[in-house]
Amino acid sequence: MPPVVITALFVAALGAFAYNASRRLLPLAALRRDDRLDRPAERLRALLRFGFGQRRVLDAEERTAGVLHVLLFGAFLVLALRTVTLFGMAFDPEFHLPGLSTASSSGRGYLFLKDLVVLGACAGSIGFLWRRLVTRPARLTRSWEGVLILCFILGLMVTELLFDGAGQLGAAYARGGVPTFDALAPGGSLAALGLHAAALPADALHAIGASALWLHLGLVAVFLNFLPFGKHFHVVTALPNVYLRALAPGSARLRTLDLEAEGTSYGAATIADLSWKEGLDALSCTECGRCQTHCPAHLTGKPLSHKAVNGALKRHLVASAPALLRVARAKDPEARGAALAELAPLSDVVAPDTFWSCTTCGWCETACPVLIENLPRLVDLRRQQVLVDASGPDELARVFKNLETQGNPWGIGSNRRAEWCADLDVPRASETKDFEYLFFVGCAGAFDDRQKKVSRAIVTILRAAGVKFAILGEEETCTGDAARRLGNEYLFQLLARQNIETFARHGVTKVVTQCPHCLNAIKNEYPDLGGRYEVVHHTELIAKLVADGRLARPAVAALAEERITFHDPCYLARHNDCVDAPRRALSAAGIAWTEPERSGRTALCCGGGGGRMWLEEKLGSRVNRRRAEELSATLGPNGGTVAVGCPFCLTMLKDGVAETGKEEQIRVLDVAELVAARVSLPP
Repeated sequence: MPPVVITALFVAALGAFAYNASRRLLPLAALRRDDRLDRPAERLRALLRFGFGQRRVLDAEERTAGVLHVLLFGAFLVLALRTVTLFGMAFDPEFHLPGLSTASSSGRGYLFLKDLVVLGACAGSIGFLWRRLVTRPARLTRSWEGVLILCFILGLMVTELLFDGAGQLGAAYARGGVPTFDALAPGGSLAALGLHAAALPADALHAIGASALWLHLGLVAVFLNFLPFGKHFHVVTALPNVYLRALAPGSARLRTLDLEAEGTSYGAATIADLSWKEGLDALSCTECGRCQTHCPAHLTGKPLSHKAVNGALKRHLVASAPALLRVARAKDPEARGAALAELAPLSDVVAPDTFWSCTTCGWCETACPVLIENLPRLVDLRRQQVLVDASGPDELARVFKNLETQGNPWGIGSNRRAEWCADLDVPRASETKDFEYLFFVGCAGAFDDRQKKVSRAIVTILRAAGVKFAILGEEETCTGDAARRLGNEYLFQLLARQNIETFARHGVTKVVTQCPHCLNAIKNEYPDLGGRYEVVHHTELIAKLVADGRLARPAVAALAEERITFHDPCYLARHNDCVDAPRRALSAAGIAWTEPERSGRTALCCGGGGGRMWLEEKLGSRVNRRRAEELSATLGPNGGTVAVGCPFCLTMLKDGVAETGKEEQIRVLDVAELVAARVSLPP
């Protein structure tokens, strides 16, 4: 083919791709700004681990699918150089990239690696076609696009093999011999042997080789230009999306709104109120469905599928592109306002029942292979309803009023916050400066009759270990976690600033909490408001006290015949990566436990997070019952004890066990209660 024709095709293919890709990406410039270029070394490590290393894909429960994906991903990485080489060979059959000549050891090494990944990609494509057309896992989206893309990939691999095979066979014939299997070129050798067996004439062999080359290059051009129009645009956006991820603590720390700034958007009214990174998230969704496998809302029949949310946002982003481009190019507020007015309400794209179903447990973000951030945008949709539209579930008004007037969701008088320890002579921070830890009791620990027992158990442990601690008593108020995740950012900041001022007044530097939600708010979200402390969960402190020899281990394992299993709280294990400490605390008390099928960072939520503790569960089945049934199956027919480390989990699972009718066989206890009953004073 004449060089001018080759050049024209090459330029046309790249030009068309650049144009179509820019049409998808340029509207992101109209979305909310978000700085994602800080801490480059940490971002690079994440890119190597999750992007190139495919950690999330290989960690998935469906390991076979993960391996198949790695085979395809590896082929794309290795064959990038080969594609450049083939385009060069279209101009000059002797073309090769520097260092990749077949006469050099590095070139032969690359060709060996290339053959391996080509064969692997063939196996991967066939495996995925089998999954899509035969086994059809429930989490996969049925679409012709997925099948077409796999056929594209398989076609690229087959044409690569045919081109190499024709070349090797032609060289063998030119030497007057026949092809043999070359272990250093396995793919091409197999293709050459196959073509030799067909006894093709020289002209046909040359035609096959030339056709394979041009078909391969044609497939590359078509494949490249198909990407911007479907879900496989993630081939382009996934690696950048991983690099631009939210760094720790990620979605455990929701963005803090400047409530006094003029023109501030208090939530997500339209697509323009999402950040450009949230737009990139939607474009990067692979529709793999891993976000659904342990999502408590999806498993129990709620109208929430993060995959579907991403799909809806992506389609809306594409449809809104003309208006968004006018927003981005607007030079005055009037023009910008006119363009924004063209955008549909985001609540028409993602229905309220969808975003109110979320427990913010974080499973979806733990599972996503391209590190999409789902929770912040759902909370922003809640913020829009609560702060701007004055709507939402009926229960919100009562909860917000109780938090605002009494500093707790129940609305119990704030002057009764210390009644739980009236007979314990617990020191107050207002009465002494001689304390190391502030024991932040939390609303449940102070007002819920069941959780008061956990508070008292923690006091027993702290005193047994000789820890100097104090409480705030009536000066303590709710951290505001539920208010923030239910969309009331104003109330969250009001409560948080009140606690921060109280902490400062008493010189607090270290905090121990029994509630992972309190821990998360004080540790990860208070710093944005000026409150910075060393915050630990009570199970972390217990484990440390044992390790330091300040708590004595029991002489024998207690209750060896009782079966015990541990339920990981979402805001402890997933959001704050604290998995080992509760288990070390149980071991310290001589307690052996059985792990449930879903545990650690993959544990199923109890259903109480994200403010759902205070909302009626009207859709689908109950999350707490689903989790209670799983834990019951772990314990066996004779029951036993479910150990927890969160007030919400204790309440939800206790109610879930009651719904299953097994409250006589299964009890739910906090780790602190189990430890307090077994530890003794050190010698």
